[in-house]
Amino acid sequence: MANPKPRSERQKVKKFLQYLFARILVGTLSIFPYVLRGKILFYIVRFLAKTTGATRKRIERHIRTAFPQKSESEIQDYIFHNLRNLSHMANEFCEEPRMNRKFIDKWVTFLPDKETHTRLFEKGGILVLGHLGNWETMGVSICYTAPKNDLYVFAKRQSNPWSNAWIEKNRASQRIKLVYTDESPRKALTLLKQGKLVAFISDQDAGNTGSFFPFLGNLASTFLGPATFSRMTDVPILFCSSWYDKTGKLYFYVEEFKRPDLDPRKDPELWEREFTHKWVKRLEEEVYKHPGDYFWLHRRWHTKPENKEELDKFWKEFKPSSERSKV
Repeated sequence: MANPKPRSERQKVKKFLQYLFARILVGTLSIFPYVLRGKILFYIVRFLAKTTGATRKRIERHIRTAFPQKSESEIQDYIFHNLRNLSHMANEFCEEPRMNRKFIDKWVTFLPDKETHTRLFEKGGILVLGHLGNWETMGVSICYTAPKNDLYVFAKRQSNPWSNAWIEKNRASQRIKLVYTDESPRKALTLLKQGKLVAFISDQDAGNTGSFFPFLGNLASTFLGPATFSRMTDVPILFCSSWYDKTGKLYFYVEEFKRPDLDPRKDPELWEREFTHKWVKRLEEEVYKHPGDYFWLHRRWHTKPENKEELDKFWKEFKPSSERSKV
């Protein structure tokens, strides 16, 4: 009797089959026109959410965690809107290699205006953004408003190597290049010194190595990467967010982000804490404005702090340097 395949070998086969299924599905859907494909994907997402339940339950659980005071009808509206957003994201991933200036002009509204986007993005810097709206279309939009500057995205490498290579190729078709978290940080520093744009999608669970910050009423383990790179460089910092209207049009907002009013050389740890707290609160403001557009599927509060009471007390008494200076 033959020995069963080792676990690692079975996992490898499973991942390849998952990748193959995704390629076939996306390839089939890509045949349809953009608007029609969006409607098909919305029905597929709703059907899967209803039949499997896991996706919808996770979205609902996270929304209830962030908005405990909301009424049942409001919660259900947020869930419905969020499922529609998932279909937008899938639709735009299918479309990404074919996106052009005509597509961007039709489906993206630039706030406060397109000229601001061009002015800010062409000079390079650090982009701080969260899982609000669709980061794929935002990335393509950046490359079209700043045609002289490529976009580099600081991201975690996918556990599925075939899917990772596919996503990398898909983004590269629009001059979006990936810088992985397991690479040397010198690569990102070099790019920033060269005037490139480096984006950090940093509101993911940072695990046991992260620092805990209050986010939507709960402590969340948070990456300090944007703060560290901001402290080590003197490049502009740009905060980005986006949201959809009912037609599927994406509203893309950008603003220049101010550094903490502190000397980073005197107390680097304090500077990074203030910077991180500042951008997390800014993202929180945007999520409160557009609650249905946040990517509620990811496990923002998965890691739990061991010293919750101590942290709750610290953040309750915490005042940023800008407020302390007024006292």
